Amino acid sequence: MSAELQPDADLPLLALLHRAARWFGDEFLARLAAAGVDPITPAHATVLSHLDADTALSISELARRADVTRQTMHRSVTQLIDEGLLRSAPGPGFPRSTLVSLTSAGVRRRHVALGILHDLEDELGGRLGTETVTELRSTLSQVQPG
Repeated sequence: MSAELQPDADLPLLALLHRAARWFGDEFLARLAAAGVDPITPAHATVLSHLDADTALSISELARRADVTRQTMHRSVTQLIDEGLLRSAPGPGFPRSTLVSLTSAGVRRRHVALGILHDLEDELGGRLGTETVTELRSTLSQVQPG
């Protein structure tokens, strides 16, 4: 397609990524509400995406996987514990070490959220083509900080 048919093609990549992320986030929140599920912030979605029903991880490991500071992860984990979606238990080794895992409510919310995210990817695939979304996912997974 030529630039004449795509007037936004000359926008900086950051603006295009931001617009796409905003669409994805807005649709995600609208569909969570339609499903009767309380909203999940992007920070909370990051935490939930790294856990499953059988996984317990330290806050440090969650922070490493999400590429955020331990303090940022601690804040998100604390909020999710307060919401009843996560629980913490003493971890092995260092006395202040804790392991974080999903509660049954956390497993349910994660399941609904992942289903919605899957549907959104399918919808995006319908708009852009499945191969394009697969390539986009592959390309973006290669972007590493530093």
